[in-house]
Amino acid sequence: MVVVVSAVLLQRRGTGPGEEGQERLAERTASDRGGERERPLELRSPGTGVAGVVGGDEFLGFLDGDEFTYVKEDLPPYLDSTSEPPPLFDGTTRLYTYYPCPFAQRVWIARNYKGLQDKIKLVPIDLKNRPAWYREKVYPENKDHFKQQFAEELLAYTDTLNKIVYTSFKGDAAKEAGSAFDYLETALHKFEDGPFFLGQFSLVDIAYAPFVERFQIFLQDAWKYDITAGRPKLATWIEEVNKIDAYKHTKCDPEELIQTYKQRFLKGGDFTTFKKLKLIHHSPRWSAVTVSPAFGKPRSAHRGRVRSQCPRPSANLGWPTCSGVRPQHHWTSENIPGFVKEDLPPTLDSTSLEPPPLFDGTTRLYIAYVCPFAQRVWIARNYKGLQDEIKLVAIDLGSKPTWYKEKVYRENKVPSLEHNNKVIGESLDLLQYLEDNFEGPKLFPNDPSKQQFAEELLEYTNTFNKTMFTYFKGDPVKETGSAFDYLETALNKFEDGLFFLGQFSLVDIAYGPFIGSFQLIFHDVWKYDITAGRPKLGAWIEEMNKIDAYTQTKYDRAKLVESYKKRFLVVPHTFN
Repeated sequence: MVVVVSAVLLQRRGTGPGEEGQERLAERTASDRGGERERPLELRSPGTGVAGVVGGDEFLGFLDGDEFTYVKEDLPPYLDSTSEPPPLFDGTTRLYTYYPCPFAQRVWIARNYKGLQDKIKLVPIDLKNRPAWYREKVYPENKDHFKQQFAEELLAYTDTLNKIVYTSFKGDAAKEAGSAFDYLETALHKFEDGPFFLGQFSLVDIAYAPFVERFQIFLQDAWKYDITAGRPKLATWIEEVNKIDAYKHTKCDPEELIQTYKQRFLKGGDFTTFKKLKLIHHSPRWSAVTVSPAFGKPRSAHRGRVRSQCPRPSANLGWPTCSGVRPQHHWTSENIPGFVKEDLPPTLDSTSLEPPPLFDGTTRLYIAYVCPFAQRVWIARNYKGLQDEIKLVAIDLGSKPTWYKEKVYRENKVPSLEHNNKVIGESLDLLQYLEDNFEGPKLFPNDPSKQQFAEELLEYTNTFNKTMFTYFKGDPVKETGSAFDYLETALNKFEDGLFFLGQFSLVDIAYGPFIGSFQLIFHDVWKYDITAGRPKLGAWIEEMNKIDAYTQTKYDRAKLVESYKKRFLVVPHTFN
């Protein structure tokens, strides 16, 4: 790929690599682009009369040759939208650059080091006010690295904005939501080539528009708060967005929106009223039956599959889903009225003679309510909002049905998942399987450093559990302290949240059931508080207990303690 985004070019005529060198350079360019040749790379040997333009990394290889003497030079001024282009392809070699850009600086350094100041002329381009001819006549790529980077920052902030504003609805919204709108006002000052976040209309505007629309309507009605007051850029942005037909055709009825939000946030109303918004209310009956059983959730049909277009909220958001069903997020059922608690199926034991109709298209998760390994997958299933898509089948581990081993899962352990005409097991593997094969909030980070730490922590789960179970018959208070200390240290790694990776993830799910059980058994039998002297672990447990997806899977406290006493204090443990 051409990594020097709209800032670095070589315009060359005359001397250049021979035909063999051209082929190698063209091959490397295609390879760097993943095989996609966006446009021919025109370089010819002397005398061909063909000029060409290449990106910065190709130029670095192109410069590799003879040594030159360094010459200090006077830097030319920027060319902006008011300037005329230099005489293109007149035999002069030019390096188009932008002084603050590190990508451009790479090639500039190589050009200086080789003493090519007289042979390669600098042409600095003002990226914030670039000439139109630069894209039209010089380099069609003309990508703006700074806008791309800023777009990523703004898209990452959408979750924060929504969290701040929705949280403010339960307090003094006019006061508490101001910082979020101030952020948008500041962001809209970044580029001067248009009224939108990146100057021109983009995905960033699309990401913010539906929420700003709702916040403006509701805050004005409920608190008489004008989010554009003192924010002229935001006001202009809203005005410009409302001129776009593609957006206007998607807007909800303001009165119904206000009524819905009041019921949800001010009166403790039912979440299911959200499907009354006009864009959802008129869905045909067959949509709920044959297309999208989660009635009201926008979906698209493509290549024989129906896929959701309305992602569920992340762990830290209190904003409602568009499905009108269970919100899966970091709030408690007390904070979010209308949270639907699942009716759990009865446990099947050896008296159960027939299995459910296997491989009939139904996805089933086989669990035991008391088993922490099974609880891991159960939590992930709940958190992703898959209660309607994955049915629970509870197994009695002390009196298993014979058909479970014979017909379902030869390993005869829980958890196991029946999906797509196969049954797979192992709790950590199933966590990743749900992440890869089902929709819902992401439970694995994109940050490489967090991914690496996640792998370390997931690998440590076996060591942690083995330490606990092994020393239950000795002096666990003394002998297991190092394991809990390890977790306390791990929880200090990231500062962007109270969970192991900052935000709620598969790692928290992997540890949650076991730490919850160990906390109970240590306190009941040895009167030992595992959080004593471990404030991060205490805060983590507190946050975990606010997540409905987890609390709904917790086993009866007294029964759990009794089960552990029987398993670990009387007879050797037989956990599956």
